[in-house]
Amino acid sequence: MLQLSLDGKRLYTTSSFYTPWDKEFYPQMVREGSVMLQIDVDTENGGLCVNPDFLVDFGKEPCGPARAHEMRFPGGDCTSDIWI
Repeated sequence: MLQLSLDGKRLYTTSSFYTPWDKEFYPQMVREGSVMLQIDVDTENGGLCVNPDFLVDFGKEPCGPARAHEMRFPGGDCTSDIWI
């Protein structure tokens, strides 16, 4: 899944797509959990760069590995929040 910040400068992505597909095509991720990355967007010159300081590893959750799918940030940071 992808989620663009409202200012267009950060693109968040998770490695989980859809639970039935994850189970069939990505069994290792089901066992180990998914991750979320932040990709910095250069809105002036163009280009994308993975932010090395931002990684959420859902495999290390206290109740066991989890799969992150859809993202919503409190405070309205992303495009999905404009509908709330």
